[in-house]
Amino acid sequence: MRYRPFARTGMAVSALSLALDGADEEASASDWRDLVHTAFEEGVNTFELVRPTSALLEGFGEGAASVNRNLIFVSLVIAADAEPRELPKWVMGSLAKARLEAVNLVCLEAGDVAAPAPALISLMRQMKDRGLAERLAISGPGEAIEEPVRSGLFDAIVTPFNLLSGWRERHLIRTVLERQMGVIGCDPCPDMLGGMVEEAEAVSKPGWGRKRASPLAGVGTYAFLQRTPGWTVEQLCVGYALTEPSLATVQVRAADPKHLVTLAGAAERDLPAAVSAQIEMARFSVERAAGTERRSKLRTA
Repeated sequence: MRYRPFARTGMAVSALSLALDGADEEASASDWRDLVHTAFEEGVNTFELVRPTSALLEGFGEGAASVNRNLIFVSLVIAADAEPRELPKWVMGSLAKARLEAVNLVCLEAGDVAAPAPALISLMRQMKDRGLAERLAISGPGEAIEEPVRSGLFDAIVTPFNLLSGWRERHLIRTVLERQMGVIGCDPCPDMLGGMVEEAEAVSKPGWGRKRASPLAGVGTYAFLQRTPGWTVEQLCVGYALTEPSLATVQVRAADPKHLVTLAGAAERDLPAAVSAQIEMARFSVERAAGTERRSKLRTA
């Protein structure tokens, strides 16, 4: 595993971070413990606790018990719709179950709103003042967190970055870096990409009346993601996100240890030759098609 500095904290974080999401309510404490153990075996030292259940917190606490606390970086995520009155009790209970005295980062999900609830931000600042959290972060897409970033209240952001990211996402990251904030990239393999790959593959295949597809079929599309030997689509997505040096770490989600091992392998490898160029060609084609469609709608409006 490769490591990168997290802003000016002096802490080295693994290139991949693991989001432990309590949405998987069927997972037991032992399941979470085994996943955390696998993460350490793969060199991952950075974790995000998302919607944590009691089983998740207990499993994380057991899994991390044998590791020096100073060697791991832990974030606790607060939902955008969290109830301010219940938050202090929830935070203290979560820390206790996870066997943590404090977290390195407490992160507020921005959700679909432009301005997070002032009460939640106030409580987060109290956590920092009391030594329960070292730094504060805001999580969400660019349009949701641009204003909070300008406010100067936060020390880091968690925002999507992937091979579909355009100038707006990149500009936000540059702005954050100028403010000497930390950047965690998330959603390296967006759901919508699956449909784009399938569409490109369908166009590339021989059709009615054609014995074989054109050798140029699929050029300028994401079809190559399924045609790169020795790489899965998800590994290529993670590998591409890791080429962005502005990201302190790239957040991944894995439901089981084998899946995590597969993703961690991408952090140890360089992208195959020409893949970065293919990604840029495909993104340019998509952006150009979107621009043509917008202009067409304006002419017919």
